[in-house]
Amino acid sequence: MFKYNIRMKRIFFSFLFLVFVTTLWAQVSFVSVVDVDSHTKKEDFFHTFEYYIIPEKGQVTKCQATRVGRKWFATAAHCVRTACTGSCTLRLDLLEYPTSVFLDVTHTDKKKHVFVHPKYNPKVPASHDFALLKIDPAAARRRYYRRPPEGSKGQNLLISKQDFDAALAQNALARRAYKEALSPSLPPVLVFEDATREIDRKLSVISIFDGKRSILKNPNPTHYVKELGFAYTQNFGVIKGMSGSGVMTNTGELAGIISGHLGVGNNKQYFMFTAFNKSLMEFMEEVMSSDYYKMERKSSVPNFVVRSKENHEPIINAVRLLSQGNNTIIMP
Repeated sequence: MFKYNIRMKRIFFSFLFLVFVTTLWAQVSFVSVVDVDSHTKKEDFFHTFEYYIIPEKGQVTKCQATRVGRKWFATAAHCVRTACTGSCTLRLDLLEYPTSVFLDVTHTDKKKHVFVHPKYNPKVPASHDFALLKIDPAAARRRYYRRPPEGSKGQNLLISKQDFDAALAQNALARRAYKEALSPSLPPVLVFEDATREIDRKLSVISIFDGKRSILKNPNPTHYVKELGFAYTQNFGVIKGMSGSGVMTNTGELAGIISGHLGVGNNKQYFMFTAFNKSLMEFMEEVMSSDYYKMERKSSVPNFVVRSKENHEPIINAVRLLSQGNNTIIMP
């Protein structure tokens, strides 16, 4: 009987210890999820690239794009809608190293590579500012090149595939980046419900100019507004040329696509991004076909959002004025 009581006490205290440890672990996990840094370094953005839009006539422009499928990249509609009316060439730059490679595709009415959301309206900022680019790395034309020395005013120098391979052979980091650039490994897409919410994650974006990559982290609260159909926060450094880049959570989900920034009273600057809501997902399903079902999708409710207590009327009114022709918006 004595031995039995000792055994029962050991079992009981072991049980209490297990409950305590499990509870503590749950509390730590819940509290620290916003502070996780699993997707905040430039190496984590292997799915995001800068690309150039070369119209039949007119000036070459650049934006950024985020890979969402084996041969699909998401970008901002305002980057390509006008430039690719008729035909244009898309030139995707894969690496940030001195030796890199372009993927080229030519969009025409007969052979489409640019798909703009049908509800996109340039007069209504950020809402439906979304497009898909069809660029299959296995089929696109490849142009290997070497950047000019840093600080010089020279131009890119086209090189042979052999020279490109030789450069990769001497640079392990470049080899890894090239492999990841061609990899079908993709971030999960965060899908927002039809409700106004504050995003319960830290967000960051990548800035890419002439191959140079740097991370911008958002220290401010971010809100998805049902009436607007997009998310916004105080601008934290997003500038012209970054449109189309993916907005990433610190836990690795793709929350949206950079659209623009907006001045609202006293020069307060807001950064806006097109969020993956029902309308965007229906468009992606229609355009991407079977590739759509290969994407990993996560609902924002209940783990990624909380109730928003912000007064959204100032930005709602500003967007309403813009849609009526008051041009104060700046598109990056």
